[in-house]
Amino acid sequence: MEDIRMDSHKLLYHPQRVADWLSGKQIYPIEMEVGLSGACNHRCIFCAVDYMEYKPKLLPKDIFLANLELMGKKGLKSIIYAGEGEPLTHPDAPEIIQRTKKYGIDAAMSTNGVLFTKEKAVDCMSALSWIRFSIAGATDETYEKIHQCRKGDLKRALQNMADVAMVKRQQKLSTTLGAQLLLLPENKSEIVQLARMVREMGFDYFTVKPFSQHPSSKAKITVDYSEAEEIGREVKEYETENFKIYFRSQSIDNLNMEKPYSDCEGLNFMTYMDAAGNLFPCIVFMGQDDFIYGNIHEQTFPEIWESERAKKIRAAFDCKFIHAHCRKNCRLDEINKYLHVLKNPGAHVNFI
Repeated sequence: MEDIRMDSHKLLYHPQRVADWLSGKQIYPIEMEVGLSGACNHRCIFCAVDYMEYKPKLLPKDIFLANLELMGKKGLKSIIYAGEGEPLTHPDAPEIIQRTKKYGIDAAMSTNGVLFTKEKAVDCMSALSWIRFSIAGATDETYEKIHQCRKGDLKRALQNMADVAMVKRQQKLSTTLGAQLLLLPENKSEIVQLARMVREMGFDYFTVKPFSQHPSSKAKITVDYSEAEEIGREVKEYETENFKIYFRSQSIDNLNMEKPYSDCEGLNFMTYMDAAGNLFPCIVFMGQDDFIYGNIHEQTFPEIWESERAKKIRAAFDCKFIHAHCRKNCRLDEINKYLHVLKNPGAHVNFI
């Protein structure tokens, strides 16, 4: 499997979009994360958006699909269906995913997997570039403690994961299958066991990432990652030519990093939509009215993205703001480092 740059960024694959941004042109985002549903069947103890209270809102299919076609024409390249809830609680999720691909936009999904039955996999897997299953334990006791879910949900998730891998083989699909574990004190002893289980299913990768405190989250967790390097070495032994282990050591290091950039320019290349149809700059500020670019019930996506309000909000993410309000280990950190260097080159840049 090719390198998916899990701990880096992929803006280098979009030089024209970056060049347009650098020259001051109006650009559209490359990626969007979309919350199809505000509801979730789990109450994970690490959930970043627990403060949004898992309200059972569903993104209206017709309004979203009308905007989806516009997004594709404006240059949106990909959508990750995840957001503030479990995407598969939306009854039209498979159809929306299929239409996303039809409009020339790559689709992916992050899910806890409990609702991702074989039937749903057959309905939408051919349109998904990748699927990432969030699974925080290898035993019922640990899994249920962390996921705060119904008894038996681990068994359901694992069965669905095995079925998804089978559908991929049967249909000869290229969909990348991954499982992700958030490293916590409760599950550190089960990481190797889970990596082995995921590999035996026929998945493409297993990733282990650190917890990063969301400023608004009710979940307050302190994790000591001093043993992380040893854990990473141990789980890395289960990597093969066809099964990759991504132990997010760079993300762990970033927890102690002062942001080495002056502005959050990455907001020009990515955006978030919640299940109510609100557009936000990023997940940290989802649910906060002051940071809503606009709503697709009231305006089209291009009208919202190009609005003075959206431009003003993006411009507010200057050095002082991001150091005071943004979370450690933001997913835009690596993108922002790259863009900062482009805007602020050092000496002798022509001596390549």
